[in-house]
Amino acid sequence: MTWRPALALLAACLAVYGRWVPGADFIHDDRWIIQENALLRGGWSAAPAVAATGYWEQAQGSAAPVSELRPLLMLSFLGQSALFGMRAAPMRAANLLIHFLAGFLVLKVLSRRFPADAALAGALLFAVLGVHVEAAAALTGRSELLSAAFILGAWLLLEDPVRPRAAGGVLLFLMGAFTKEHTFLFPFFLALGDWVFHGLLPWSARRRGVYAGLAGAGAAALAVRLAVLDRPFHGGAAYFAATAPLDAVLTWAKFFALHYAVPAAAATEFCSDFTRPLIPDSGPGDAAAWACLAALILAGGSILYGLARRRPWSFWAAGPALFLLPTTHLVVSLDTIGAERFLYFPALALCAGLAGLYRLVQARSKAAALAGAGLLILWQGWSASARAKTWNSSLDYYRAAVSCNPGSARAHSALGAELLSGGDDAQGVRLLERSISLNPKLSHPHYNLALRAWERGNKKEAEARLKNALERDPSSADYWVLWGVIQEGLGRPGPARQAHERALALRPWDERAHYNLARLSLLEKKPVDAAEHLDRFLKSAPQDPMAPWARNTLNALLSPPLEGR
Repeated sequence: MTWRPALALLAACLAVYGRWVPGADFIHDDRWIIQENALLRGGWSAAPAVAATGYWEQAQGSAAPVSELRPLLMLSFLGQSALFGMRAAPMRAANLLIHFLAGFLVLKVLSRRFPADAALAGALLFAVLGVHVEAAAALTGRSELLSAAFILGAWLLLEDPVRPRAAGGVLLFLMGAFTKEHTFLFPFFLALGDWVFHGLLPWSARRRGVYAGLAGAGAAALAVRLAVLDRPFHGGAAYFAATAPLDAVLTWAKFFALHYAVPAAAATEFCSDFTRPLIPDSGPGDAAAWACLAALILAGGSILYGLARRRPWSFWAAGPALFLLPTTHLVVSLDTIGAERFLYFPALALCAGLAGLYRLVQARSKAAALAGAGLLILWQGWSASARAKTWNSSLDYYRAAVSCNPGSARAHSALGAELLSGGDDAQGVRLLERSISLNPKLSHPHYNLALRAWERGNKKEAEARLKNALERDPSSADYWVLWGVIQEGLGRPGPARQAHERALALRPWDERAHYNLARLSLLEKKPVDAAEHLDRFLKSAPQDPMAPWARNTLNALLSPPLEGR
């Protein structure tokens, strides 16, 4: 394979995402998971804590509603923050490079099954798919990019039944398992490929060693997960908790057709918010939902028939789709119905489909094959480039979320908070109040209104607003930190200390709680406590504007007079 296909892939990636890379914003989950993650600001010394702390627990503390363990992903962010500071642009550039690597590996995979031109067409489609934008443009979407690269790399190393490079393939599988949970399904993906392309089963003499290695690596990754996480498999408040089983199946079938299949194939109908009420629950009287379910059942039956006959098309249809299973609410209940980023690896089916179609058409007319594939790739690339603008800034992102899901209380709350931070007070308050009316149980709008009141000097209003937030969610460390600040402002140091200590019980590395407790300890003439909290604050936030004061104060407290007390 020459360098020209790789250069074409890189050019396609740059055409879609090149203008997005310089953006400075940490958007949506990127803000909580990366920018405001105190552990990621601790430098290389924080690596053990980062590796041994749950993905969402790093941001939300022990009460995080979702249990996930992705140490390699988080260590990649730690490394970049240690080298370049907490800046979005270098992390965006890294995402782009990993997306290019995944596309290159798709090219290598397809080249084993299709002619060179057909494989390149499929890989170019992978690079520019509009439905891939969320995975590539969201920094936290790196979990999809890295896991796809690890899966593809492991497959390339292990697929050859005669000379599999078992050690390297198993290592890549293990790395993928520590990047995103769906990688655990890779052995089943490999088994499908072995059966369809080689007629081999996992217990065949030539393959049992490979699968034994994968089983050992998977067991080790699972053991680490069980040791680190209190709830090893938990997806938050179940989206279908109050939905009858039949209604849930019909709803998901309709969702799959309208919000997965259509955006993936047609590059239209994108959305950034899949919370309720984007997809109203279907019922037995919903004919469209029954039609979608019937189509899925028919497709599944056809694929099973093809697998039994070892038809290559059935592998490309079923193998990549395996990695959607954890997000279908059949294995683990999630707090949203789905997300476009979940389609990153499964979209390999579309790319293989284009490669296969290109091969068929090329046999009759090379010009027609080039023209058809070129138009499809250009259309997808144009749509992806337009969609990538959603990730130019937080305002762009949340406006798009409200536009595509106008009934979402979370989207209104997030946009309102963003407008408040940008100085648009009236519009921000209006959206936060709208969010409360859409979902009175949501806590975030109350918190943001409390923060606004506090910043405007309205202490009593801030206390009342934040009390509403805490009644709805007492497990947020952020809320307790603000409650402590408000209590101190109202002249109540005792309740202020209790609030910050509660925040630390939820998130022991919270730098704001340590900083405030250090100040309170100094006022209460407790130098040992003050020194301990100042030390923890400096380890969590060495670049904070108050770090010089904290460092000087700590040095003074640790001087010889303190030792003689």
